Order: sequence, then C-alpha cells, then structure tokens
Amino acid sequence: MSVAGRTYARSSAYDVTREKIREFAAAVGDEHPAYIDPAAARALGYADVIAPATFASVLTLGSWSEVMADLSVDFADVLHVDQRFVVSRPLRVGDTVRAQTVVDDVRHRMGASWLTLRTEVATESDEHVCTSVATIMVRLPADDEPHR
Repeated sequence: MSVAGRTYARSSAYDVTREKIREFAAAVGDEHPAYIDPAAARALGYADVIAPATFASVLTLGSWSEVMADLSVDFADVLHVDQRFVVSRPLRVGDTVRAQTVVDDVRHRMGASWLTLRTEVATESDEHVCTSVATIMVRLPADDEPHR
C-alpha cells in the first residue's frame, strides 16, 4: 500500500496562549511587539497578541508524530529539508486549533525517502488558519525497503 495520499487524524486541541506565543517568539529571536504587547497588537487591529507565522510549526511537528509512528520512523532518522506556510490569518490568543497532516508525495533517492507533508491548521469551528508544506528526508538503513 502506498504512503502517498495517507491522511492522518486531526491532532488534539491546542490552546494558543499569550505565554506560549511569548516563549516561541523569544526562542526564535523575533522581537516584534505584536507578539508580546497587547497594545502593539491592538494598534495593528488585533484584540490581543498574535503569533509569528512559524508558530504553526509547533502544531505541525505534533501532527507529524502520528505519521512517524505509522511509518515506524524514528525522528533521529529525519532531516527537515524545507517548510513553508500559507497563512489565512495569524494565530491569536484564545484560538483553539487542530492540525491534520496528509502525505502528499513520496520520492526515493540517495538512500532515503523524501516525504512531502501538508498540514492544515484550523480552529475548532473549522476556520482555516494556515497550511504548512514541508519536505522531510528519512534516512534508511542499508537493508531497509524505502517507504512507499
């Protein structure tokens, strides 16, 4: 059976909080005031602080865990090659969101499987927030069959 086209269950609900946004912005070194100061966010038209676009990577990584478990892949054998986000709107304090991942493509080259993972992030009411498209490379042991 082919791995390409597999869709995984939506992740558990994730509550976006001011503290989680602040911690993420500090971790990635993004000091934009709208990420930490409610007044700065209000000046941009938001009710409270917003998250950097890449904050969604927290959700995508969690959603990928199901993919890795299904494929019996150890994260130690994964190289994160590329990721891009198409954002409908920023994640905001008070959002409760879920992520769902689909394996869009699988290629085999250089002794590895290259997977394209598309993760859709949406609110509990199914409002689209963003789409992440990532390429990961999975190293294969010399005697292993490539992921199909």
